[in-house]
Amino acid sequence: MSNNLMNELEQFKSIYYSDNKKCAVFKAAQKHDLATKICSQFGQDELFAKSVYPVRDTNKVYIDYPVFKLFVNPHNYEAFVLFCQKIFNQTVQKHGSFECHINLLSLTITAVERHQRLVELFCSDPSERDGMEYTNYLTKVYIYNTPSVIDNIMNVVKRLLDPDIMKRLVKYTRGETAYQLSLL
Repeated sequence: MSNNLMNELEQFKSIYYSDNKKCAVFKAAQKHDLATKICSQFGQDELFAKSVYPVRDTNKVYIDYPVFKLFVNPHNYEAFVLFCQKIFNQTVQKHGSFECHINLLSLTITAVERHQRLVELFCSDPSERDGMEYTNYLTKVYIYNTPSVIDNIMNVVKRLLDPDIMKRLVKYTRGETAYQLSLL
């Protein structure tokens, strides 16, 4: 993603929080409100494309949580899942399989809980939405910048994932991530 867009998103977020002081009690609702406003300001399609994209001339699909977290909200969960499935399907059609590379920098347990419905949609059978069963073509899932609470997060998510997919996970700590991402 371009640094320019990320800078614009961070600036928008800063202005939002200066106008709307951060809430401790209604934090989730405020984050959803900010995400909705970001989608209105920057365009949902552009944001989707900056957070999930195929790595050029490979079977790799990259998902960037630091971008994703700025705009995802209950109003666009379904559209986001469909967008991801479209990218997965295109990659499978072109390469026969795909790898998923996910940057989890700054992911928290509260974020996983806040977006549990998105995780459920993402893990549901894509054929219910006229999609390909892309998990049959998923060779590996690489997770970068794993947070210190990754085991707790995996316990929340694991019950939604096919156990076979859990066997395909490769996790990299923050210290290992820079080198591993340079290989993409």
